[in-house]
Amino acid sequence: MRQHENDYSLARLADRAAIQDVMFRWCRAIDRLDLEAVRSVFHADAIDNHGAYTGGVDGLIDWIRERHSKIPFSMHKLGNMLIEFSGPDEAIVETYCLAIQRYPSDARESLVALVGEISEGEGACDLLIACRYIDRFVRREGAWRIQERTVAFDSTMMIDAPASALSPSAPQWETGSRDSHDVIFRHLRSAGVSHN
Repeated sequence: MRQHENDYSLARLADRAAIQDVMFRWCRAIDRLDLEAVRSVFHADAIDNHGAYTGGVDGLIDWIRERHSKIPFSMHKLGNMLIEFSGPDEAIVETYCLAIQRYPSDARESLVALVGEISEGEGACDLLIACRYIDRFVRREGAWRIQERTVAFDSTMMIDAPASALSPSAPQWETGSRDSHDVIFRHLRSAGVSHN
């Protein structure tokens, strides 16, 4: 797509910031397993193609709830983000992502559901995914949200995780949690900031 001069006007810079914010909110939502926040980054009639799941937002949330139920750790790190406007209220956005998820031995079914057949093993593992989100963003009623998403999986790697790696060794460490008890939500609540 050809870039136009007005793609960097003040209004377009604000649009770019709003789109980036949606992507950052996606990461927090999926990593903290905040399913209502997951819903908030999509338009109600959006379609998501995550490879193992393709369909609407309600089905995506059910799929995430089931697949992530035994995953104690998830982190999505965004990289390059190229935003190309195809109209005043539409953009195609390609965002690079590295995701790390911990799969204890009792979560192997969830791992198989995502990546397919895996080698036999009984221990926990960390899954490292290099992927790209290919999103069609649409602005409706002043809000940019994802209308259509395809996840392009570029590489996956599994790393055995010894039992000692499943929890921090120092009791004074603040550990993350995949719910509203995570430290970020405590700070947001104490500051009076809504996170959705």
